[in-house]
Amino acid sequence: MIFSDLRHYISTLEQLGQLKVIEGASCDLEIGAITEIAACRKKCPAVLFDSLKGFQKGFRILTNFISNRLRERLVFGVSNDLTDPEAVLFWKNRLKEFAPIEPKEAKDGPVKENVLLGSNVDLTRFPWPKWHQRDGGPYICATSSVTRDPESGYINVGSYRFMLLGKNKIVAHIGSGHHGDVIRKKYWAKGKPCPVAISLGQEPSLLVAAGTNLNWGVSEYGFSGWLRGAPVEVTKGAVTDLPIPATAEVVLEGEMLPPGAGTDIEGPFGEFSGYYGGGARPAPITIIKSILYRNDPIILGAPPFLGTSRGILSSRGILVWNELEALGIPDIKAVNYSWGMCIISLKQAYPGHAMRAAHGAIGGTAGYHGRFVIVVDDDIDPYNLEQVLWAIATRCDPETSLDVSRRIWSYKIDPRLPKHKKEAGDYTGAVAIIDACRPYHWIDEFPATTQISEELLKETNAKWGSILGED
Repeated sequence: MIFSDLRHYISTLEQLGQLKVIEGASCDLEIGAITEIAACRKKCPAVLFDSLKGFQKGFRILTNFISNRLRERLVFGVSNDLTDPEAVLFWKNRLKEFAPIEPKEAKDGPVKENVLLGSNVDLTRFPWPKWHQRDGGPYICATSSVTRDPESGYINVGSYRFMLLGKNKIVAHIGSGHHGDVIRKKYWAKGKPCPVAISLGQEPSLLVAAGTNLNWGVSEYGFSGWLRGAPVEVTKGAVTDLPIPATAEVVLEGEMLPPGAGTDIEGPFGEFSGYYGGGARPAPITIIKSILYRNDPIILGAPPFLGTSRGILSSRGILVWNELEALGIPDIKAVNYSWGMCIISLKQAYPGHAMRAAHGAIGGTAGYHGRFVIVVDDDIDPYNLEQVLWAIATRCDPETSLDVSRRIWSYKIDPRLPKHKKEAGDYTGAVAIIDACRPYHWIDEFPATTQISEELLKETNAKWGSILGED
């Protein structure tokens, strides 16, 4: 369904019994702890925090907004009647049909209900949670941040985290090589600040687009429009000419200063890896020159917590799968990408098939920042880690089935990246390839498994499954 804005999405969740409202929580660790506990629950409710301690009533925060099966499918437009494997295949094939629906410009929008300029800019009026106990400060980390390439005019919308420094100052973490980083460095090379507009609350499809690894030049606004089935309405900001989401809850407009014009410490921040890998380090300051916001604004929070990973549709694994097929690598059956570990299941068709797939994953866009690529046969479910470990233990020969690729694109928050490489700006690392497939040249002679055949499994379930109960 098409959600007109974040509020429409929230009302839908409420009708479906997917929303919990909590009043009186504190931004100092409490919201983060509640969010993590809720995220680990089996049904994982979305949580709307209202009447926040120390903040104006009506200023709210929404977390876990897409972190379960039903909510993810609502946003991605995938039927809840499909099994998980069917849903993955449906979304994988739909991505191949991507045709951007470009944004529609509006003169005005709800985001302009309130406009703060100049000395009236005060970021501290808005709730900035401290999510994890060792975080270096309060963060907002579910943003859709708009920048424009000064050469081509390409509009990029990326999702980056920002730490609060003061009334009009924040500091960003944007990974090296990300499109927002490439764009800002072009301005800095000319000694200019990079204009930016940062949306802190928006219709979920735009955040999905901002966090998707699209190719350079591909419009995230166009992807969001295609995902939701209708163009995103945009309007010009108050102090920049950047197109901002017209129905956004809060948008900050400002400039990312060149490093020589001012830096401050960013971090540490609890990252998706489950570590404080990036530490605390100087980063360029962003000066905020305007705040646009709706009455009773809702800020999105999607902090990473250990044990709470992306859903199956938003996983990079589907993107890796499509990249491998675009390279002409056949018979890929499924791809799971979690914590920088890419697991590829394939039906071997020729000698070297498994290694070709592994190198394709390393060289693509979606599978970057990984440390392991594991290739398994098509009888192994890559989402079932017990099966994957069994394949490694019984089909991988440490002498001949392990390879290491070096100087591969990594990132500064990698917890295993040595200190001297971080200090030198050398954000490259190694990726191990684990070939856990049966050797192709004697695959027919490889010992048969004890697994029940699909036919016998279906027959037995049909006859006796009801007595055994649910699986």
